[in-house]
Parts: sequence; C-alpha cells; structure tokens
Amino acid sequence: MFPFSQSITPAARNHVQAQVSFFNDLSRSLFQTAQKFTELNLQMAQTMLEDTAAASQAMITVDKPTEVFSVTASRAQPTADRLREWQQQVSRIATDSQTKLIRVAGEHAEETARAACELTDEVTRVTSQETERTLRQQHDTMRQLANPLDSMVDSANRQARAAMGDGHDRTEEAAQAAGHAAQAAQSAMRQPPRKEGQPS
Repeated sequence: MFPFSQSITPAARNHVQAQVSFFNDLSRSLFQTAQKFTELNLQMAQTMLEDTAAASQAMITVDKPTEVFSVTASRAQPTADRLREWQQQVSRIATDSQTKLIRVAGEHAEETARAACELTDEVTRVTSQETERTLRQQHDTMRQLANPLDSMVDSANRQARAAMGDGHDRTEEAAQAAGHAAQAAQSAMRQPPRKEGQPS
C-alpha cells in the first residue's frame, strides 16, 4: 500500500486510546462480575459444607433409625431456601452486570465512533495525497523518458537537413564551377588564335 509519512497520526492515537479505554472499562466490569460470582459460589459452598457436616453429625447421634428420616427432612427445607436465595443472587448479579456493560458501551460508543471517523478521514486524506504524489512521479518519469526520444528525433532531423543542405550546396558549387568552365571555354573559342610572335 502507501507508506505513511508519520509513524502514528493524532487520529490513529486517539482511535487506539478510545479502544483501549473501552476495553479497559469492559474488562473491569467483567472482572467485577466474575469476582461477585466467585464470592457467591464460595459462600454457598461453605454454607452447604456446614449444613452437610451438621446433618451428618445429627444422623450419627440419633438413637433410632426412624429419626434419620426426621433429621433429613428437617434439613431439606433450609437447604432448599439457601438454593433459592443463591439463584436469586445469581440472577441479580447477572442483571447488574448486563446493565453495567450496557452503560460502559454507551459511555464509550460516541468517543469510539468519533475517533474511528477521524482515523478514516485521516487515512483517506493521506491515501489521496500519496496517490496524487505517485501519479505526479509517474507523469514526470514518462515525460523524462519521452524527452530523450524527442531530442533524438530532433537531432536526427537536423543532421538529415544538414546533410541534404551540404549536398545541395556542393551541387550548386559544382554547377557554378561547371558554368565558369563553360564560360571560359566559350570565351577562349571566341578569341582569335594568337600568332606567333604577337604579344598577348
């Protein structure tokens, strides 16, 4: 593609910062949600272990086998209540988490969209400039390649004209010389022959 003149533009920096800020807040919200789920599950597990230990101790200490059923039945209702409470807390944490994620996305949506538009405009502008510069360079290169050809053609034309002119001049000179020789011959023929002893 086209090389950018700057290593990182302000628009690109703003876009990256907006993205990083959005993902930081999103990650923080998800981490807090995971932490709440973990705490709730640890608390539920501890409560269940305590209930199981208490029920086991109560079953060990019973005197009659029929009392085992009454001990088990007495522990069933509180366990069901704790499970129902745990389920409600899981639903509340999930709802709070969803609300928080929507709020974080809403807070960052405008800034992220603005930064993305700025980056798009910057990339479009730089690409357009680089395209124009490349086209100018190609045009200049083609003109430079065409100029030597034009000068070679002009030089060949000048040499051809000069050669034709020299030949024409030589022809005229030869014609003039022939004309002078003919005139000299005619004038020599017109003169009477000299007699011996006559001064010239």
